[in-house]
Amino acid sequence: MIKKVLNISVLVLAVLGLLVSLAFSARESDKIPCSSINIQVDNNSGNFFVTDDDVRDMIFSKGDSLIGSPITSIPIAVYERHIAANPSVKRAEVYTKHNGVFAVKVYQREPILRVFNSDGESYYLDKEGSVMPTSDNYTARVPVASGFIMEKQYEMQRHNVVEMSDSLKELSCLDDLFKLATFIRNDEFWKAQIQQIRVESNGELTLIPTVGDHHILLGRTDKMEQKFKKLLLFYKKGLNTTGWDQYSRINLKYKDQVICTKKNS
Repeated sequence: MIKKVLNISVLVLAVLGLLVSLAFSARESDKIPCSSINIQVDNNSGNFFVTDDDVRDMIFSKGDSLIGSPITSIPIAVYERHIAANPSVKRAEVYTKHNGVFAVKVYQREPILRVFNSDGESYYLDKEGSVMPTSDNYTARVPVASGFIMEKQYEMQRHNVVEMSDSLKELSCLDDLFKLATFIRNDEFWKAQIQQIRVESNGELTLIPTVGDHHILLGRTDKMEQKFKKLLLFYKKGLNTTGWDQYSRINLKYKDQVICTKKNS
C-alpha cells in the first residue's frame, strides 16, 4: 500500500515538474526575438512571377520591421492572408521557428493560356480555370489565344471557368479555350506544336501550328481527343508523305474525316 502511494506521489511530482517546465519554456519563448526572415518561392512549375524580393516587399509593406520583435507577437495569419492576396500567388504558408526565424513559403499560380481579348487586353487562365493578370516580372511560355474574345479581365475575375454555370459557359468562349489549353498542356507533342489559337466570330477555334504552313479548323471542343487523334494520324501518314506545306487548311470538324484545302499554286 505504501509502495503504491509512493508511486502515485512520484507520478504526480513528475507531472507537476513537466507542467512547470512547459510554463517556463513558454515564458522564455515569449522573449525570443525574430532574428531573420527566410523566404522560399516554389518555382517547380517553371514560372517566376513572384521573386524573393517581391515577397520581402509584401512583408515590409505591412509597416513592421519584424526583426527584433518577439516571434509570439507576430500575427502569422495576417501576413499569410496579405501574401496570398497577390494575384500571382496560389497559396502562402507563414510560420515562425523556435530559433527566431520568420519563415514564408509561396506557391505560385500556373498559367496554361494567355488571352488577348478584342480590346487588346491581356490576361492568363491558370490550370484551375481562374483568370490571373499578366506580370512585369515574367512572361509565361504558354499558347496565346486571340480573336473574337469579348471577356474582360475584371468581369471574369469573379468567375472560375470550371465552376461557371452551363448557361454562362454557352455565352463565353473561355470554357472551350480552357478545355483546349488543358488538353495541350497535358500532351508534350501538342504543347510544342500548338502555340496560337484564334477564336472565330461563330465561337469556333482555329489553331496555328508551329511546324507547317497551314491552319487547323478545330471547331468547338466536343470530341476533342478524337479530333487530335485523327490529326496526328494525318500528320504521320499524310503530311510526312506529301510535305508539310502543301495545304492551307486542315479541317477536323467532320466525323471520321480530315478535309484539306490545297494551297493555290
